[in-house]
Amino acid sequence: MHEDAYRKKLMRVPNGLVFGIAEGFSRRFGIPLLLVRALWIAAACALGFLPTLAIYFALAIILPVGPA
Repeated sequence: MHEDAYRKKLMRVPNGLVFGIAEGFSRRFGIPLLLVRALWIAAACALGFLPTLAIYFALAIILPVGPA
């Protein structure tokens, strides 16, 4: 039931590993969580660690927390 809420809107998962950002992307777009985490690591390599970290923390502040 709560999974439908994540499919309609990008939200953080309250019990996610680090702010639930990657799991929120995984649930919203229906792709494996491991792939989302790998893409974050690839972004850190391509863009640099600090810009990627800044984007990640900005998303942690901006995105609403979804249901548990």
